Amino acid sequence: MLVFSLFVHFQHCVKRYQTRKVLASLTAQQLMDIGMTKERQQAELAQASFKGVLCDMMVKVKKRGRML
Repeated sequence: MLVFSLFVHFQHCVKRYQTRKVLASLTAQQLMDIGMTKERQQAELAQASFKGVLCDMMVKVKKRGRML
């Protein structure tokens, strides 16, 4: 069950990575439509790396450890 949970979380982290990559191609109008500032866009793009995926994975693992 734990392995399945980690796999699902990994898929979620990869999806977030892909979504962050798409943010790079949004126009200023599209950013305004979704309520995102240019600064927030830059912060999200900074996390669009392998390191960002690993950090997302570790946050979940830490949260899960607290719940147990």
